[in-house]
Amino acid sequence: MSDPIRILFYVEQGYAFDILRPLQDCARAANHQVRWLIVENASADSLKSGEIAATDTRAAIDYRPHVVVAPGDRVPAFIPGLKVQVFHGLNEDKRGNEYPERGLFDLYCTEGPARTTTLQNLAGQRRYFEVRETGWLKLDTILNFTPPHVDYQRPQVLYASTFTPRLSSAEALLPEIRRLAATGTYQWLVTLHPKMASDTTAGYRALQGDNLQFFETDRVVELLHRADIIVSDNSSILQEFLLCKKPVVTFNNRDPHPCMIDIDDPQALESAMNQALHPAASLQKAIDDYGPGITPYLDGASAPRVLNAILDMLANDWRDRKPANFWRNLKMRRQLKYFGI
Repeated sequence: MSDPIRILFYVEQGYAFDILRPLQDCARAANHQVRWLIVENASADSLKSGEIAATDTRAAIDYRPHVVVAPGDRVPAFIPGLKVQVFHGLNEDKRGNEYPERGLFDLYCTEGPARTTTLQNLAGQRRYFEVRETGWLKLDTILNFTPPHVDYQRPQVLYASTFTPRLSSAEALLPEIRRLAATGTYQWLVTLHPKMASDTTAGYRALQGDNLQFFETDRVVELLHRADIIVSDNSSILQEFLLCKKPVVTFNNRDPHPCMIDIDDPQALESAMNQALHPAASLQKAIDDYGPGITPYLDGASAPRVLNAILDMLANDWRDRKPANFWRNLKMRRQLKYFGI
C-alpha cells in the first residue's frame, strides 16, 4: 500500500508516549497521518506541539484509521483498522511471564527471537495473526536521546517498582529509602507504575524534598540517562536500564541474572548500591553482554521496520480473522463509554 495511510495510536498509560513517538516521526516523514486516542490513566497534556488527539472514541472511529497501534495488551475491536501490538516492555518470559495472546491483534511487532518464536508457534495454531520481528520502538527513543550535560554533585539513584504486590519492592524498601534519603548522600529519582496502590505512591510522594524527587512515567527516558544506578525489583524498566549499560540493584527478582545485584533484605540495600556505583569488571561485562541477548536491534532504527511491517500487511490484502471476543469488547465499550455501531 503506497498511498498515505491513517494511523491511530491507542494510549491507556503515560509510558506509551515514549514508545510510540518514533513511529509517529517515521510515519509523518513518509506523509502518513497520525492521531492519538488517549484514555484511562494517560493524559492529553502529555502531547507535544503538533501532535493531534482524537477527542473521543467517536472521533477515533470517524477518523477511519487504516491501522490502530497499541503498546498495551488490549485494543478496541470496534475501532476500524489493522490492530498492531508493539508492546510496553521487552520480553519478560525469562522472568516467568509469557505474553497472553487473547485474539485482539492482527500483527505483533516483536523485539527479538525469544518472543518471535513463542508468538510464531501460536500464529501457526490460531491462524488469525502474523508476527514480524522489528525491534522495540521505545529503544529508538532511549538510544537516540541526547541528555543535557549536567555535573551532579551526588550519585543519582533511580528507584522504580512494578505494581503487582507479590513482585513489588515498594512497600518493603520504603523505610530504608526514607532513611537513605534523609542522609543526603544520594539524589533519589523515584517513579512508580501508574497502577501502583495509591497509598504506596502517597508514601513515596511524601518523601519529596532536596534529596528525593518524584516523577511521572512520561519522564522515564530522561531518568534512564540521568541516573547512575537503578534500584528495582521485577519491573521491565530494569531491562531498559541495562540496555543503557548501567548497573542494576534488584530486590527479590524472580530470576536474577549475573548482570544484576539482587538482594532479599532491605538492610542490604545501601551496600548493594555502593557495589553498583563501583562495579567490578565482571559485573560490567555481564551488563554489556545483556542487550544482545534480549534483542539484536540496538541500532535505534526500529520504527522504519515497524512501519514497513504494517505497510506490507496492508498491501497483502489483510482481512480480519480474529475471534469475536464478545465479553472483552463489551468491557472495553463500557470503559470507553461507547455503545455505537
